[in-house]
Amino acid sequence: MDDKIIIIGRNSNLSNHLLEKLKNAKVISSREISNNIDILSEFKNQKIKLIFNNFHPAIKLNEMINAEEYIMNSIGLTSKILNYFLINDIKINKIIYTSSSSVYGNNKFSTETDELKPLNLYASLKIANEKMIEKFSTDNKINYTISRLFNMYGGNDKFSIISKIFFAIKTTQEITIVNNGNSIRDFIHINDVVDIYIKLLNIKNIKVVNIGTGIGRSVKSIIKSFAKYKIKIFTKNISRNELKESTANIKILNKILDKKIFIQIEDYIKEQLSHNK
Repeated sequence: MDDKIIIIGRNSNLSNHLLEKLKNAKVISSREISNNIDILSEFKNQKIKLIFNNFHPAIKLNEMINAEEYIMNSIGLTSKILNYFLINDIKINKIIYTSSSSVYGNNKFSTETDELKPLNLYASLKIANEKMIEKFSTDNKINYTISRLFNMYGGNDKFSIISKIFFAIKTTQEITIVNNGNSIRDFIHINDVVDIYIKLLNIKNIKVVNIGTGIGRSVKSIIKSFAKYKIKIFTKNISRNELKESTANIKILNKILDKKIFIQIEDYIKEQLSHNK
């Protein structure tokens, strides 16, 4: 019997796209688990693989109206789930934890072995989760992978700058950009991320891996790429301290993918515009 794949985080764009591709998988809401941990009892006497996509909602990353709820959503739930599986002797064969490139802080070329330098609470809690997964997995001899995800776009995305550009075009509204869009980011399409996760589920001894393309693009250059389609995007600029450049070192990832060709932003733009005609 194949391992049951449990994906934590029902509202996650990534969770729902993984569910479409993975057989024998189930997505469970973080809220459901918080309200009743025994919802996980259906997995007793089963062998499982576990994907954590739960975290504080992206639109509320900078809000902490309720500190206890913020911390619980960010790290408390992870420990609660791990403890439940441990005390109920549920066999975990693999854990993938979805972390973030933000853990590197102001690091131009982010390599998995680099010192972590979080610049905000969100990134600090991601690191805390990473350390928890690492210790739990090491202590219990579980195969695990920390996935440090860079700027994902596509699918049901409502958070990335790329989705915001398309929304601005659709609604003829101006879009707010930071520091004239000069910051460099590593953008990776959700379909590529899903393909990588499916491979990671069956790979051992990849403890930490960057999930990106290794190519940096400025927000300004992405906006300019719409000009060939005679689309003018109206922008409003704000100045703010931010990372000037964040690009993934993908040496480890390339070994997993065996020269994977990533979806290009220009191809994605062309496809989306053709659908919206």
